[in-house]
Amino acid sequence: MHNEILTDLPLGISDLELPSTEHSSGTILLVDDDPDIRSLTRTFLEHEGYCVHSCGDPKRAAQVFHAALQSSGGIDLLITDFYMPDQSGMELACELKTSLPELPVLLVSGGFFSAAQLQQLRSEGWHFLSKPFSLPDFLTSVHLILKNNIAADALARHKQA
Repeated sequence: MHNEILTDLPLGISDLELPSTEHSSGTILLVDDDPDIRSLTRTFLEHEGYCVHSCGDPKRAAQVFHAALQSSGGIDLLITDFYMPDQSGMELACELKTSLPELPVLLVSGGFFSAAQLQQLRSEGWHFLSKPFSLPDFLTSVHLILKNNIAADALARHKQA
């Protein structure tokens, strides 16, 4: 099935271009108002082994986020489109971070961001990926963000001990 998914892509992505992710784990909240992008992104993340909750609007995403915090141990990464109707991805991320300040955030956007805006995002520990992006770049970003977050959690636990 892995080859079927990748072979049908118009992007010409081969198995050789994908990062090695045999032990991917984590729960991701994916928010994008474009149903095609949301569905394709979810498929790739699930194929990599992630549990994915996907939503088409920030209001529903906030509901899913809070339900996950109470029932399943939470969300390990928020991936959100920046430009959406009613509420931006950045506004959503700020709202969710009031409940979980250490929540890693990957903002994706096809819009223009100045160098100063990108620097501000990075200085706050947020991550950004510009659309269109390649599948390997996207998956590598997700893996690195989650890997760094796990390492930071382990370090914090070690310092408390």
